[in-house]
Amino acid sequence: MSGVPNGLLAVRHFVIPTSVLHMTIDFLREVGASGAEGFVLWGGKPDGAMQFRYTRAIIPEQHALKTEGGLLVVVDGDALFKVNKDLYKQGETLGAQVHSHPTSAYHSDTDDFYPLVTLLGALSVVVPDFARHAPRDLKVWAWYRLEGYGRWAPIPKDIRITFE
Repeated sequence: MSGVPNGLLAVRHFVIPTSVLHMTIDFLREVGASGAEGFVLWGGKPDGAMQFRYTRAIIPEQHALKTEGGLLVVVDGDALFKVNKDLYKQGETLGAQVHSHPTSAYHSDTDDFYPLVTLLGALSVVVPDFARHAPRDLKVWAWYRLEGYGRWAPIPKDIRITFE
């Protein structure tokens, strides 16, 4: 799928297992308790022509930083290579990135221009309040989709996200 020029842009329905969701929340909440942002990656596979099913949450090796400009999470190239290599071996695709913010959920300029997931059509999810209220606050999570380099747009209304 990653060799396709349009990546995941044809996908109209994303399926997220509750196990993936809860592993993500647990990690973001844990690092958030120490005042740090966290990053989780979701791998998955196509499930039909226009559906993508996430199969697992992956917590890459990462370093949380506090700078004058705010909080930041760094995942180095070797860690990202390991994730992609493992996904490739399993026939899976890196299809989403999820990270936390200390307050509201939005896509910052850093989020736009330094993503870990670069596949067109992939998702970027921002969880507010260090995931303290998750998953009860799913309605205020920020959900974006990569439409082009540095062009993350809010997910359109015709895209379905379901949890099972």
